Amino acid sequence: MYYCIYKLKFTAPLHCGRGDGAVSLTNTSMTLHADTVFSALCNEAALMSGEDAVNELVELCNNGRLCLSDTFPFYDNDLYLPIPLRPLKETATFDVANRKQIKAVQWLPASQEYFSAFSDYINTGTMFDTSKIQTEFITSRTDVKSCISRNGKDTVPFEISCVEFRENCGLYGIIGYEDREDMEFVLTLLKSIGISGIGGQTSRGFGKFTLNTTENNFLEENMNKAKNSYMLLTSSMPSSDETENAVNGAFYNLIRRGGFSYSPNNNILKKQTQYYLVSGSVLKHKFDGDVFIVGENGRHNIYRYSKPLFLGVDF
Repeated sequence: MYYCIYKLKFTAPLHCGRGDGAVSLTNTSMTLHADTVFSALCNEAALMSGEDAVNELVELCNNGRLCLSDTFPFYDNDLYLPIPLRPLKETATFDVANRKQIKAVQWLPASQEYFSAFSDYINTGTMFDTSKIQTEFITSRTDVKSCISRNGKDTVPFEISCVEFRENCGLYGIIGYEDREDMEFVLTLLKSIGISGIGGQTSRGFGKFTLNTTENNFLEENMNKAKNSYMLLTSSMPSSDETENAVNGAFYNLIRRGGFSYSPNNNILKKQTQYYLVSGSVLKHKFDGDVFIVGENGRHNIYRYSKPLFLGVDF
């Protein structure tokens, strides 16, 4: 499998509900999960080429010929990954003197230097120098908007939370592909999505971005590489017959994935709720995942993406 790293440089605020059951308008996430990106790709494919294009996209993912990561922040030319969910070894002594410094680091540069230093930290408990690690990628704000009634009732104000990326910051994601044509199709869809926006409240101008691609030797050399552990880069869930093996010896957290689907006839349909392993989870065994059917709108199935990408790590 080959890999393409794409970067999203946002030209408008981003609002993306966390999918954890919180009130979606007043809670937002900095990053986009792979299932959110996949849903946007399916919607754009339907608009550009019809339902056959959506079915082709689903089939490519189901067959493992196309895979997506979550999106993660970047600062200038530095790409960041979530701190691996790997606790200290029993023989390590926690670095109490630097506990605030340790807590402040939520993202780790995607480089061999920092992942080797993190491995040493797991073994010894002594924190490495984090002074050059970027910790702030966004500013958060809450906007007050108005819902104007069409039947003469009073205008109703409401709040929307959003994030704005700092200068030289944005999000990046990884596309795993077998055929270059499939990767280019995804990039074409992403460029089109950038015009209309991704996430919530796109009708209000949120979520617009420009797209380009980049390279990162550490990621490209270690994607799916056989190591003693694998770091999950896609919030995803194993299929039912993979679960026991996938979580055996794993270190992970769970995230709720729910939400609603908006059909062409303006019906709002609640999607099935699932719980995914978060990106950053560290597993001993990889899994294939699935593209789950989580609803039906009368015309076609509603899908949720859950086909993972892994980074080989030595922890």
